[in-house]
Amino acid sequence: MDEAIGQLAADGFDLVHAFDAHAAATEPGWERLAGGPRLGLLVANTRALWPIFSARRRAEPDPLDRYTERSIAAAYPDAPTYFAHVSEDGAFLPFTRLAVAVGLAALAPSHLVIHPIYGPWIALRAVVTIEGEPPARAPIAKPCACAAPCERALAQALPTADWRAWLAVRDACTIRAHRYGADQIAFHYANAWSHLGGGPSAG
Repeated sequence: MDEAIGQLAADGFDLVHAFDAHAAATEPGWERLAGGPRLGLLVANTRALWPIFSARRRAEPDPLDRYTERSIAAAYPDAPTYFAHVSEDGAFLPFTRLAVAVGLAALAPSHLVIHPIYGPWIALRAVVTIEGEPPARAPIAKPCACAAPCERALAQALPTADWRAWLAVRDACTIRAHRYGADQIAFHYANAWSHLGGGPSAG
């Protein structure tokens, strides 16, 4: 498992959080985890992904989604995998709920997940399940105390289709040392907005 996690890190997916998939199957929307392997891996990334992805990016539709799929398939071939960007039975899986339940991050009033080190500057990409013994996990304490700014930023963003207002929701968090760079922000916000016609990005 360590070799596969190292391979994902080399591809820019530097957060791989192990959890009990069978326990997580009690979370609404994640019932499908009950019948598979018990060791779950929640794959995510910080800004560390960007220079690696940028150097390997292909000219194709949804390049980051395809890159994510290729990287995880190479690290864990044939393992049951669920992607944040793929709808299951007509709906997207509740990755935010899972991240909170298994102790990767805490939920902010803005509905963003907040990592204790990286703040809101992470992206949840996939869940992989494999055979193995999972660690015990529990939800973590909220790592920041910026509820009022988060709530104000969200209230200002909700009526708009301006990507800058939605970026301001993320920027409201006081944990900012690992904020995305300008190119990564443009990819997830400005560029994505022009294709999607508004609405927050999954980045």
